[in-house]
Amino acid sequence: MILDGAVSWLGSQGLDQWAGAPWRADELRPGLATGALRVAETAGPAPVPVPVATMTLGEEAASFWRPADEPAAALYVSHLAVDRAAAGHGVGAWLLDEAAEEAARRGKRWLRLDAWKSNARLHAYYRRSGFRLVRIADGAGGSGALFERAVSLR
Repeated sequence: MILDGAVSWLGSQGLDQWAGAPWRADELRPGLATGALRVAETAGPAPVPVPVATMTLGEEAASFWRPADEPAAALYVSHLAVDRAAAGHGVGAWLLDEAAEEAARRGKRWLRLDAWKSNARLHAYYRRSGFRLVRIADGAGGSGALFERAVSLR
């Protein structure tokens, strides 16, 4: 599974992000049923497309976002992961662009996400992808770096 591979790779980089037990299908099943879980697959001559990346896209804000942030004005990305074999080919950026397009279709002003607060490489990736750091938040659900990207409304 792509998410389990991401956990292993993050651990090899000295990060404890998503550490613990492997992802369970029942954690992701609700997103699959509602269409919130998105999967990018290989294209081309292969007889069967191979999943290479995943993300969940929804309107529910993580507990880090405050009422003053106007949570309903955004679409939220979570569980974004790219298979290491596809890393560096723009798949993650493509998924984020697709998420921004979906946010625009829904009339949202922002595409938002939270990232592990100690993962500086991930923060830099999101900045290169057009996101700005809103703040580092600590709360009952842990801690996170909150990022947002303006969406071009149609």
